[in-house]
Amino acid sequence: MKNVVLGLLILASLSLQSHSTKTQKMNSGKVKIEIWSDVVCPFCFIGKKKIEQAVAKLGAEDKVEIIWHSFQLDPDFPADKAIPSINYLSERKGYPIDQVVGMCGQLTVQGKAYGVDFNFDSALTFNTLNAHRLIQWAKTQNKSNELKEAFMLAYFSDGTDLTLEENVLNVVKKAGLDAEAAANVLASSDYLPEVNADILRAQKLGISGVPYFLINGSQPIYGAQNDAVFENALAAALKNLKTTESETSEGICLPSGECK
Repeated sequence: MKNVVLGLLILASLSLQSHSTKTQKMNSGKVKIEIWSDVVCPFCFIGKKKIEQAVAKLGAEDKVEIIWHSFQLDPDFPADKAIPSINYLSERKGYPIDQVVGMCGQLTVQGKAYGVDFNFDSALTFNTLNAHRLIQWAKTQNKSNELKEAFMLAYFSDGTDLTLEENVLNVVKKAGLDAEAAANVLASSDYLPEVNADILRAQKLGISGVPYFLINGSQPIYGAQNDAVFENALAAALKNLKTTESETSEGICLPSGECK
């Protein structure tokens, strides 16, 4: 009888140790935030700042992994051409220049609230494929976020002509990356498969516009929604990270802005 009781106690102890190990393992992960965006999309820049603000507000810098995915708003734009973005938007959307200028003015005001200095008067639209290839390469250097930011600043704030390799490499250097290695990437077709894989996955997910955020592979946020949407969604994901028992959808925020 004593042997039976002793055996049961040992099994119970092993079970508790196993559960504890499993709990620690699950808790050691990070919230994964995947973001599809394009470097010429103003709402993508604002959305980037919104998610970063939410992470900082919740003190979750060491608990979050942000993964940048490629998405081209106009993949057919000529590779060697740069035109004023206001003219491009007017032609592509069929809006009068004055209307486009008014829309850009509203975006400029929104951007200032997040530390973004939009300068649409000098922005030059370009084909973003090489920028995306370089951001994919920057992932291998753990610098994709820095390069993403640098490209957006170059385009939106500095009016840089990013069809010129010299300018692109200067952006690379500002992001703390090796310009010679980047030049080798530009001279090849490296990281094109990664860009295409991101775009294909976006199609499978039904993504038709950006920014698009996907938290832990299941919770989407469409567009640069209000701050509370990002904060609530991230808070819910962090809560699930801390426990092994919660498998509910508590704290989910819908694209409409409704949180439940």
